[in-house]
Amino acid sequence: MACSTAIGLVKRCLCALALLQVVCFAGAPAEPAKDASIHMAPIAEARLRAAIKARLDNDDDYRSLCSGVKICLDMDYPTCKAEDQVPWPKVKYDAEFCAPYIEITKRGFKADPGVPMSIEVYARLGRQYRVIYENKGTLPLGADVISYLFDNMPFTAQLINAYLDSHYELRYTSSNRRFFSGSNGRSLSGDFYWALQDSAGYKLGMRNLFFGYGHAKILKWSLHGTAIAYLDMDEVSRNELKYKLTAIVFPSNSVLNSIMQMKVFKSVVDQKIDYIVDDIKKASGSYFSGNKEPMLNSAVLKSDENVQYIIDFENVVNGGHWRLGDFEKLQKERAERDKNSVPIIMNEKSAPLFIEKKKGK
Repeated sequence: MACSTAIGLVKRCLCALALLQVVCFAGAPAEPAKDASIHMAPIAEARLRAAIKARLDNDDDYRSLCSGVKICLDMDYPTCKAEDQVPWPKVKYDAEFCAPYIEITKRGFKADPGVPMSIEVYARLGRQYRVIYENKGTLPLGADVISYLFDNMPFTAQLINAYLDSHYELRYTSSNRRFFSGSNGRSLSGDFYWALQDSAGYKLGMRNLFFGYGHAKILKWSLHGTAIAYLDMDEVSRNELKYKLTAIVFPSNSVLNSIMQMKVFKSVVDQKIDYIVDDIKKASGSYFSGNKEPMLNSAVLKSDENVQYIIDFENVVNGGHWRLGDFEKLQKERAERDKNSVPIIMNEKSAPLFIEKKKGK
């Protein structure tokens, strides 16, 4: 798999800004028609085409973007020409290959250059090689609790670390909290984009789509690459939900594809996912059994900021309702409240009676 360097990430960010400017200049529609490119001024189309190619780094991915969208979704991706839509000879464009295209568009992730990371996602879906992993199970958490934990990822990682003495790390890398980086402190790390938080407006927080650049050490291999993942959850009861994780990984060549298709490799990947799920179960099991000591004794969780998060978390655990997005809403309300608050200044002149009473004791 291709290695994503820091320089590469900076380049992508700069190209993203250029692309956004071009899209606004070109007036690209939110839902591109099949002939969207012919409505674009030639200069604007040329700029958009150049910006898209710069985002992808190579002409092969551009062809994968154009051909896959054309064949699987029967639409012309903006700026794609007939020669760009020529199918790859070794790709079988059948129902199985096109299924992810149908799935993510049905969920609301459009094949539109104006949608963040759409270019990268659809380009990778059009590649020849892909490996699909699935993991199912249950978690001892209800919908409100999982929504709170997803709404405050850094706190979630710190909470698990407090109970397990582990080294999980999650931090947001954008102000809208849709881009984040993470690590399990062992063999998995990466940078991710939270592309969808529901499915076409349905089940907020329970139907998620992620895209990311990851690093993994599996068996004797150290791998770097990209993947998209669906994380679907449904509440079984107040304190339990079932989940299904589907990850589509994109090997860069036939050798890596063969390795990643091996049963033993897939088994190890499953074990790594199960390990993380088990950590969540252990930490939550200890907490819900009444053991609050690790949380209260954690130096990290004793910060002023985290103390408020603990209060909010306890409120949700005790029956309070929480929807994804409530964290940002609550932060704004508190900031506004603090801005409008008037401090009380106490001195001898303002409280002489109080001082006299103290002296008389």
